[in-house]
Amino acid sequence: MSKKSEAVAKLLEKIVPRSPMPEAVDGLPLLEQGMLVVLRRHMTQTQAVSTLKKLRAVYPDWNELRVSQVQEIASLMVAGKLHAPVEDIQKHLPVVRDARDYLQEIYQKTHGFDLEFLKDDSSALKLITQMPFLGTAGASWLLWLATGKQVPVHGAMVRALDRLGIVTRGAGSKKQKELVEPHIPKGEELRFVTAVGELVDRWCTSSKPLCHECPLVDECVFGKKAFQEWKVQQARAEAQRQKDDARRAVLEKKEAAKRAREDARLAKIAEAEAKKKARDKERIEREAKKKREAEQAVQRKLEADKKAKIAAEKARAEAEKKKQKDAERKALADKKAAEKKAEADKKAALAKKEAEKKAALAKKEAERKALLAKKEAEKKAALAKAEAARKEAARKEAEKKAAAAKAAAAKGKAKSSVKPASKPAAAAKKPAAKKAAKPAPKKKR
Repeated sequence: MSKKSEAVAKLLEKIVPRSPMPEAVDGLPLLEQGMLVVLRRHMTQTQAVSTLKKLRAVYPDWNELRVSQVQEIASLMVAGKLHAPVEDIQKHLPVVRDARDYLQEIYQKTHGFDLEFLKDDSSALKLITQMPFLGTAGASWLLWLATGKQVPVHGAMVRALDRLGIVTRGAGSKKQKELVEPHIPKGEELRFVTAVGELVDRWCTSSKPLCHECPLVDECVFGKKAFQEWKVQQARAEAQRQKDDARRAVLEKKEAAKRAREDARLAKIAEAEAKKKARDKERIEREAKKKREAEQAVQRKLEADKKAKIAAEKARAEAEKKKQKDAERKALADKKAAEKKAEADKKAALAKKEAEKKAALAKKEAERKALLAKKEAEKKAALAKAEAARKEAARKEAEKKAAAAKAAAAKGKAKSSVKPASKPAAAAKKPAAKKAAKPAPKKKR
């Protein structure tokens, strides 16, 4: 047996898939065959087929199942209605959740729910490494079924087999397939496909392979080197951890000493505060005692003052009572004297009032006569003033007429020496002069 065949045998011996692959069911599309892969993670082959039938009966459209709530799907699977017992729903939740996540992954990668293109599409090999939920093992099984039970040689498989020394990277997929198939035991093709898929999914990743956990680390050249590097890293990490622990211990010790000093300082502060509070309490108690004594003294003084006040009030009331009696006697005498005086004052007031009345009437009469005389004098003065005004107007009118006559005479003399003046014009001016000389009418009084 060659080294490569021995490496394949070790692979088949040590790598066991976490969940068994389902048995292909005739007549099912590839999408539902992939659903069986997911369901076999939770149940037997018979149960997986039965569950697939239930899901297909409840949701003929797979997209409707993808967008439905997990509780709703589980309830419809269990009882065929939305309100099913909670216990039964809880049992089916993991299965339903994985089925929905599987459909979500298919929809995101292919934008649909048809995987029949895997039978003849060259991009199918690349799709295997892009389906983390279905997994490389499940996707490889699905591709193995789609290609008529042929070994699908994809990039992830070549990477793992190259690390194991079975194939070499760089050759085409057809050449690599020819290199791989001779080393696979006859009838173990499916087991080989799923084992490599499990190896890729769990340990032999592209970026950070977990060689130190891989069961094939002793048979893998790449794994041995990576494992040695991992051990060196772990030793360095352990040394660094010890340094960090020592540094942390020193820091913790310093911190503990610092906390102890801080605690001692706080204890002194607390003790000083307690003493201060005790002193303040004693002082407050002394002040309270003095205050109580002062209040008691004030209270005693108030009581003494109250008694003295009551006695004084009593004496004052008696004196007031005596004074009131004296005042009443005096008031009675004063009242009689006042009545006599009031009678005399009344008579005097009546006489005075009568005299004042007569004086007022006389004064009023004198004022009336004086007013009449004043009005008469004002009337005479107004008449005299009007007469003087009339005379003044007549004088001015006469002067005006004289001036006009003089002007007319002078004008006539001038015209007679040169040329006779037209009589109509002179006749027209004469009435105007007469009209101007006419005295103004007298104002009505």
